[in-house]
Amino acid sequence: MSKKQKTINNIFFLVLTLAAIYLIFKNRHSTNLLLYIMLGASSIYLAWAAIFHKIDKSLTLPIFIEYLLTAVLVLILLLGILYN
Repeated sequence: MSKKQKTINNIFFLVLTLAAIYLIFKNRHSTNLLLYIMLGASSIYLAWAAIFHKIDKSLTLPIFIEYLLTAVLVLILLLGILYN
């Protein structure tokens, strides 16, 4: 992976994380909206991973499952933190 691609990936994840955190804190009193924000961020994460690996020609089922499980784990952890 080139240095340019690493920089783009880091910026993408930083923006995604900061946007999700901002939206979560801004809408912390609406439980349904928090769930939608987290599901949206996870979906964007999965789409980015699939697109990146498809372009890189390294997309395989085990790689996609790894990203999927990572997204699910983060959702579970955030749900436990935000709803308790």
